[in-house]
Amino acid sequence: MRIVASVIVLASLIGGAMTFGLVARRDKTGTPIASAAADPIEVTFAFWNLENLFDTVDDPTNPGDNEYLPAEGWDPPRYARKLDHLASVIAAIDPHLLAVCEIENRRVLEDLVRDPRLAGKGYQIEHLESPDRRGIDLALLHRPPFTLAAGDRSLLLHEIDLGEGRTTRGVLEVDLVVEGTPLVVLVNHWPSRFGGAEKSKPSRAAAADTAHRVVLARIDAARLEGREGDILLIGDFNDDPFDPSLVDHLEAVRGKYALEGDRGRYRLFNPSWKFLATPDLGTLFYQSGWNVFDQAIVSRGLLAPQGFLYVEGSLEIHQPDSVRNQSHPGRPPRWFRKYGDDWDEGFSDHFAIHGRLRVAPREE
Repeated sequence: MRIVASVIVLASLIGGAMTFGLVARRDKTGTPIASAAADPIEVTFAFWNLENLFDTVDDPTNPGDNEYLPAEGWDPPRYARKLDHLASVIAAIDPHLLAVCEIENRRVLEDLVRDPRLAGKGYQIEHLESPDRRGIDLALLHRPPFTLAAGDRSLLLHEIDLGEGRTTRGVLEVDLVVEGTPLVVLVNHWPSRFGGAEKSKPSRAAAADTAHRVVLARIDAARLEGREGDILLIGDFNDDPFDPSLVDHLEAVRGKYALEGDRGRYRLFNPSWKFLATPDLGTLFYQSGWNVFDQAIVSRGLLAPQGFLYVEGSLEIHQPDSVRNQSHPGRPPRWFRKYGDDWDEGFSDHFAIHGRLRVAPREE
């Protein structure tokens, strides 16, 4: 009986270590070492502006959904096609973390993850209603090995003060863990350029200032615990990496050298600059040119080997031919939008972006 029990225990150890691609370490005799640190886990993160993902039910408290109702052509079959198109892209990227914006409510994400291509993934939804005047929100979907951290600050929406009583979507903070290792994700959808880029600049500066305050507070809190904070900022910033909101207010730098050692006060590196080096590349196409509004920004902690580590060079724009407008010379994203009485049933007016993180679980 002892032999049988030993086999069962050994099989359990090996099986548990194989979860999420982990392999148990062994000594010279080939015996698994249960107490040793597991091999690093590599996970994929992504962000996608889902372009007005509204349900078909009228919400009398939200006048922003009036154009997305059956009377306007936004009927259940068309809504189902939109979900199907979105799910096909998400399944192709297969992220462990998916930050999204331009969603009406939690329900639309529940409908989305019920798609057969996503249903077995185990996605959990982190969402809070925002004060946006159009009723669109931010959210984060995550699946194993990620879990929501314990505590009353694991999910917060930080208000952005635009002055004169104006409100916007806020910054969604989600605290996650992988086998005891913490990661803070800040989901952003900064104010648009409605009315012109220059006129609307102060609104994005205010959003950047809010995100920056959260970053510094989380870094300070992590240092009290003897570690560098691992923070991922991701979203639609409605500005390019070189704009003042990102450079001067958020202080997200282009060169990693500015974060090394004690060289200066900078704490954020923006790998999204790489997209600007290639002509005719961006995450959305407005009028006659490309922009890189959809970005991922990492804290200094994500550049160090302890805890989570950003995989250098992994950030990419998801832009296969299937999601591009083949009839347009610039080949922008195939949006899902109504023009007059006609619908262009594509995907979104933004491309998704994705990258990778690596984490070594802590030793017990």
